[in-house]
Formats: sequence, structure tokens, C-alpha cells
Amino acid sequence: MANDLPGSYCQNCLSWNPGDRETCVKCGTRLLILAGDQTWEDEPDEPEGGEDLEEHLLERITGLEETLRRVETYLETVSDQLGKLERSEVMLRNGLMALVQEMEQKRQLDAHAFSERWEQLVEENLHLISARELFTRYRARILPIARPKSMSQLKRALLETTALLEAADLPGAAQRLGQALPLDPKNYELIFTAASLHEAAQNFEEAEGLVRKAVSLSPRHFEAWMLLAKLLQELPDQADQAIEALHQASDLRPEDPEPRMLLAELLLDEEDLQGALEAAQEAVARRKDGETLVLLGQVHLARGESALAVPILKEASAYLPGDLHVRESLAEAYLQQGDRSKAFAILQELLMQNPGDPHLLLMVDAEDHQQLREARDGKTGTQTLLDEVETLLDEEQLEPATLLLKRVRRKGKSQRSEWLDLRLAFLRNPEKTLKAALDFACSDRHPRLCFLALRLALEHLMAQKREAEIARILDAFLTRHPKSTGAWEAALMRQAYRLMNGQITDQDLVEVRRLHAHPLPGMEPRARTLLGQYLLALKRHQEVLDLLDPLLEKEPTLINHFQLGAALAGLGEREEARALLKAGLDAEPGDLNDSQAKGVKNQIRGLLKELDGATEA
Repeated sequence: MANDLPGSYCQNCLSWNPGDRETCVKCGTRLLILAGDQTWEDEPDEPEGGEDLEEHLLERITGLEETLRRVETYLETVSDQLGKLERSEVMLRNGLMALVQEMEQKRQLDAHAFSERWEQLVEENLHLISARELFTRYRARILPIARPKSMSQLKRALLETTALLEAADLPGAAQRLGQALPLDPKNYELIFTAASLHEAAQNFEEAEGLVRKAVSLSPRHFEAWMLLAKLLQELPDQADQAIEALHQASDLRPEDPEPRMLLAELLLDEEDLQGALEAAQEAVARRKDGETLVLLGQVHLARGESALAVPILKEASAYLPGDLHVRESLAEAYLQQGDRSKAFAILQELLMQNPGDPHLLLMVDAEDHQQLREARDGKTGTQTLLDEVETLLDEEQLEPATLLLKRVRRKGKSQRSEWLDLRLAFLRNPEKTLKAALDFACSDRHPRLCFLALRLALEHLMAQKREAEIARILDAFLTRHPKSTGAWEAALMRQAYRLMNGQITDQDLVEVRRLHAHPLPGMEPRARTLLGQYLLALKRHQEVLDLLDPLLEKEPTLINHFQLGAALAGLGEREEARALLKAGLDAEPGDLNDSQAKGVKNQIRGLLKELDGATEA
């Protein structure tokens, strides 16, 4: 039957588009076939009509070839610009590195502090940067499928959202784009972009509601399914829905490894080890790099297959040399094999680069792999909840932490959950929980968790100067866990407490020298600082000079300036001491926190005043 209406079929979804539309009414694709009378004739009577159609198609093909050539030219231009940007980036990075090295050599910059500050600024702006990139990427999809009546208002909303993002107002940008949703309530690209901005602004409930609407309007929207899975995987009760969303995304893009990687991580958290293994292997088959290989290695670790994990993690190290995550996983694999010497060699190297890292210290102290997993991860399905509890306790939000711990208990106790229960009770009533903390510290649980319980009790007792109890619990802990990392830290705390109370003797100095000679990896600066304070207190100024003078150029920290300046003053080198102390006021604090740095600067000012008074006299 003939169709006398003018229009054209979409080359993408094959939908009929009546009239003279340039874009498909259903999928938004720009139409390649000119609009016109679409008539089907079984036996055309006029041969001229066929010739007209051939001429029309020939013209259209010629136009498409010209368009293709223009696109190729444009892509070549873009490629050239990207090459220039890449060269500029390399030059800028090399120039910045050279500047930092030159300033560091002239003692005008602390490269470590500069690197930390740089990373902190990047972290602070990470959500904003990703939101800008995302909005720039997806805004072009909104207008082609917009309702004609709302076009002008949508353009205005997009411009205002762009301006808010440029002004670093991420919540405002998410809110402004959300206000445009009633203009075109079925525009799934608009809904998805608004959901992405809300997710970047950490408005997770609003983002979840919008992205659910987006996938209901466009079930083949890959990015929407991925965003939904990302939002749901953070909620332990929604894990099944997150897994289903990732399966949908995998089916939409069979060659993309990203959905399978997220699926493997989620199934690993849910202890579906066979499913996690299959997903990780599929991810590696699609993209073999450090990221996919370390994920596969971790799945083998969770399955207790350390013999398979080790070669995979070694291969991942070749892709990501020196990466903390990869090296830590390899150390865990050696620990699972029972090869503690290889595991400790890796952990020692990592602790030198990341002093005091809690996960690394847990691994060092673990008696076996099972104890490590219980102290670090907890029972099946509780790790995310326990991580959140720990964050809440750090912020002293006790009521939300209590509610989460109740959910954890319903899934089963673990060493980590027992430690967090103790910490919560101690924050509420330290005196009442003191005995429980001491019992925990001297128990047969993971030695690192025992030390954390000991530290809670020690800080409380030291604040009240209950010296007899301090000595008793320290002796008990050192007897129970003499070879743990906590034993070294506890001994250091005891000596620091004795120094603070002015009770030190030559025997104490011998103990501090022992701690300095055999430090925990990465903890040498702490032991050296305590040794310097002991030597100053015992007026052994020349020994302070011998200890710190070779290190000052390499580590020009606040405490090193103070101790060296005080030693020089004690040796009568007043001018040199004065110059060093004044430089110390502008030095980096190093490992000192804000209150400690403030205290040291006050001591420097007091010492400078004494030196000035002595000069006038």
C-alpha cells in the first residue's frame, strides 16, 4: 500500500519521520536521506522516475563523500592540536620538575611538602574537574532530542550550568540543570546529565532517582546503567541491583572491560568468588594491563590460590612499577604462601615510602593470612560498613556509628568489629571501658589491633599521670606481643612520656639509642627526634651536633632546626645558633602536627630571646 505522506526513514533506528525533519524524532540521529514523498510501487509505469531516483541518490552520495572528506580534515586538525598540547604538557611538566629540583637544591623549597600539597589540591578539585569533563562530554547529546518548544530555554539552562561549573559551584550547577527537567521530562540525556552532576556533588539519593528514570526511558543507555551500578554498589542492601545493572551494561558493550571490572570487585565483596573470577578473567581478555591484572590477582588471593596470584601480580608490577596497590597485593600473596621473608622485604620498602600506613602495619604483624583478613576486612559483606564506622568514629559521630555496628553484628563478629565496638565504648566512657581496653590489648587477637587498644588506654592514663598503671600495662603488652610493631611504638611512647615528666636517666638514653638503632621502617625520624630531645635534656650538645648536622641539608625540618640551634647555643656558638633558629621559624613542620609545630616555634622564640639577652649583657 502506498504511503503518500512526505518524510523519510531513519538510517539508525528505521523509524518513520514525517515532514521535513532533519533529525530522527525517536533517537535524535541526523537524517541522511532527504525528506520527500516515500511511495512504494510494485511496477513503476514511468522509467523516468527510476532515473530521477538514481540521480538523487548519486547527488546524496556525492554530498556524503564531501562531508566525509571535511570530517577527515577536521580530525587531522584535531589530531595535530592534540599533539601540540601533548608536547606542551611534556615541556611544562619537565620545566616544573627542573624548577622544583633547583629550588630544593638551594633549600628554597621542600619537594616532599610541595608534592603533598599538590596532591591535596588535586584531590580537593577532583569532583569539580570530573563534573566539568562529564558535562562537556554529554551536553551535546541533549539538544538533538529536545522538544522544539523547550529548545531556547534548554540552551539557556545549559549556558547557566556551564557558568556555574566554571565558577566552581558544583551543587549550584546540579540544581540549575535539575530545574530544567520539567521543560523536557522525557529527554533521557538531560536526565542522565543532571544525575551525573548530582552524583559528583555527592547528592546520591537525588542522583539515584534520576538515573533510574533515565534507564527506564532509555534501556540501552550504557553510561546510565554504569552510573546506577556505581551508586548502588556503595549500599550493601542494594548489591543485587548493582550486579544486575552491571550485567545490563556488559550486554550493551560486550567489548568494554569496565563493567566486568566493577562486577568482579562487587562479587568479590559479596564473596561470590567463582563469579568474581569469571568477570575478572573476561576483563583481562578484553584489556590486559596493570589494572585488570591486579584485580585478577586479588580474586585468586581471595580464593586462596596464591600460586596463581603471584605470577599475575608480578606481571601487573611490570605494567605499574612501584604501585602501592600492586606491591601490597604481592606481599599479601607471599604471606598467604607462608613466605614471610619475601613479604616483609616488600612491606619494608613500602613502609619507607608510606610511614605508618595502617594497612601495611596490619600485614607486618599478621601471624597468618586468615588473621589478616579478619582484622582488615571483617566478616563477609561487612567491610564497607566497617570502613564507614571507622570514618564516623574519626569524626566522633557516635550515634550513626552505633547504628551501623548493630547491622554489622547481625552478619557476624570479627576482630575488626570487636575493636570498633571497643573504640566506640571508650569514646563514650573512657574510665568505665579502661579495663576492657587493657584486656583487649593483652589478648591473642591481631597484635596491631591490640596496640591500638593499648594506645587508647595509654593516652587516657598519661593525661591523668597515673604512672604506676602506665608502667604496668606497658609491661603486660610488651610481654604479650614483644615482636610486634606496636612493641616498638609502645616503648617509644614510654620514653617520650618519661622525658615529658623530667624523669630521664642514662639508662633511658640507652633504651632510646636502641630504639633509634632498630626503628620500624619509615619511623626513623620519630626515633631520631626523641633521641635529639634526650641528648639536649642531658646537655650532650656535641652529640646532637653529630646526629643532626649531616642531615639538615637533606631534611631541613622545623624540629631539626630547633634541636641543632639549641645544641649550638649550648656550645657557645651564639651567632650561628641565632641564624639557624631564625631559619627554623620558616621551615616545614615535617611530621609535627599543627599544635606540636606551634609549641616548637614558641620554644625557638624563647631561645632567641635568651640569646639576644645574653648578647646585650
